[in-house]
Amino acid sequence: MADSPKADLWKAVKHPHARPWLAVVGEVPATFLAHATWGDSPLAAVGMTVASGALTIATWLASEGTKTPRRIHATLSTAAGTGYLTAATFTDPLGATQLSWLVMGGGVAAASWNIRKAMRVNVDKETGAATAGETGILVKAIGNAKMKLRKAPEVEPNKVGVPYQLAPGEMTNAEVSRRLDAIASELGVSPNSLRIKGDPDNASQGELIIVPKDVLTEGTPWPGPSAFGGSITEPVTVGVYEDGETEVFWFPGSEKEKRNATHFLAAGMNGSGKSAGISLAIIEVLTRDDAFVWAVDPSKGQQTFGPFLPFMDWVEMTEAGGNEMIDALSQVITARADELGRHGFKNWTRDAYEQLGMRYGVVWIEEAAKFFRNGTEMEGLVMEARSAGISVIISLQRPSATSMPTDVREQLGGVVCFGVKGATTANMALPDDVIDAGARPEAWENRKQGYNYLVAPGVDEERYAMKACTFIPPKDEEIVAVLSIAPPSPADSVTGAAAGDAYANRTRYEADTPLTSTDTPRQETVVMSKDENAAAEKALLEKRVGREIDAAVGDDPDDDGYVPEVDAEQEIPPAGGTWSFGQATEKAPEQTAKEGMEALMAMLDDFRSEEREFIGPKDFGPYGKGSRIGRARSWVSGALGDLSDAGIHLSETDQAGVYRLLYPEMADA
Repeated sequence: MADSPKADLWKAVKHPHARPWLAVVGEVPATFLAHATWGDSPLAAVGMTVASGALTIATWLASEGTKTPRRIHATLSTAAGTGYLTAATFTDPLGATQLSWLVMGGGVAAASWNIRKAMRVNVDKETGAATAGETGILVKAIGNAKMKLRKAPEVEPNKVGVPYQLAPGEMTNAEVSRRLDAIASELGVSPNSLRIKGDPDNASQGELIIVPKDVLTEGTPWPGPSAFGGSITEPVTVGVYEDGETEVFWFPGSEKEKRNATHFLAAGMNGSGKSAGISLAIIEVLTRDDAFVWAVDPSKGQQTFGPFLPFMDWVEMTEAGGNEMIDALSQVITARADELGRHGFKNWTRDAYEQLGMRYGVVWIEEAAKFFRNGTEMEGLVMEARSAGISVIISLQRPSATSMPTDVREQLGGVVCFGVKGATTANMALPDDVIDAGARPEAWENRKQGYNYLVAPGVDEERYAMKACTFIPPKDEEIVAVLSIAPPSPADSVTGAAAGDAYANRTRYEADTPLTSTDTPRQETVVMSKDENAAAEKALLEKRVGREIDAAVGDDPDDDGYVPEVDAEQEIPPAGGTWSFGQATEKAPEQTAKEGMEALMAMLDDFRSEEREFIGPKDFGPYGKGSRIGRARSWVSGALGDLSDAGIHLSETDQAGVYRLLYPEMADA
């Protein structure tokens, strides 16, 4: 143990980084001895000057074949060292001026050689591969035997690319990814500053990307809509990547660009900026001329949707309302797909809007985990909606198997992953290859709002593991100002008709509502007890069953004017020869069409006395024999349509199945 300090000192003296400093320190005794021996000899002065020049020239010639910067560095260092030795020898080797020049000039020269040594890359002439110097980045964290540099690092402003070669069969890029924390520790940077870019053609090669400074910290102001008045087929812009490029994605597909339409998973812990980030995408959608938005948030409701309420076509802020919308979507998808198919469209395109007037739909479901936990089924929705021109955004904090069915998760082709709590959640949200490439959303959790990773069709795969940050969200007043002059974005007639009564009776919001005021609620948030919630779910289930029965027997619940030739109220013919043990009750006969029309007109007069403005088939129920009109609902729907065509008693509105009640005046006799 007594010899250990001596051994450590000797090891330090022999270290390559110590050699330039030993050369500088050695100048002092060398000049002192030379001065004592030749200080008074003019001939010796000439000799040392010639020798210094010769040694400098020899250094230049001997370094031929090395890189030019290294050759120049060695020659200048030799000239400086021999020049100082000659000058100090024939002046005063211990003078204040001489020693000052030695300390400053010698220190700079020695340090420059230390830096060159640290950054040195030696090229293997046989293999063309490069080996790391003594930085420790590859040698300590990975092992020089398993990983070598292929060529010199490529240095750009705030970015360094380090191409590497792995030992074939001994290491993979995934293993390199698992050691990024060790590499970051060696470099003294954040793990988020590193990512791996694999070579798609050679699994034994890749590139380590180092971004030492986080340029996203200060955020980027929202620049406004990227394609105001344009089409939803144009990219949606939501933020900026760490290299300054804009963060964009697409909702619809494109055959030309070989890109599929997609649904999105938006994952991120509370406070990560998830809702604000999605809001930026919604602004983009609402400023296009061929798209509409439906939205659900049973938890934060108005807090999330505030400024968007007058501009989104359908908004629900209770769980029961959200279930009605999700339930209606199954009918909407079928109707839209049928309409597209009848006109030769395999998928929604811009042409479908121009020819059929069918807009692209974006359905935003916030706090989706609440619906999944309570048994709401969305598997069919996400499996079938894309081809019908509908994209779904499912937003939740943690996409675990308990919060989200696996079948739904598999259908979400796009992911926007904000900060999450732990690597386990990150693995649930992002694909394995993106995690392997260095994506670390758990590194910032909710400390950096808006930071995210984007994975989506059409996005360059090299950017999947590159962090981005959404724009600084605009204020509510700015959102309202922009959307107020944007093209109207209601759902098309096919979509509205298929959505049925839930859509026709939806809550609507006026654009002049004081949206920035928290004192004026736009829709009351209803807190339901367990019994009330069960009753609401029962009513919804009964409604679904009733609609299926109506569809089977020919009723027209969506008021689209088409019903099979079946009377929903007709009696089943009695079986012949059936014994009866009592008197049969007399059934009320069905009224004739004339009698039904008279009753319908009388009800219109009743509605006028109530000063009603809008009516629909639902206002004339119950239907069938024994009712006031004595006819089936399908007959009532047709009669209302005929009256609206005449334009005397009713007129059509933009909403399917809803008519404006007219007040005709009788002419004077």
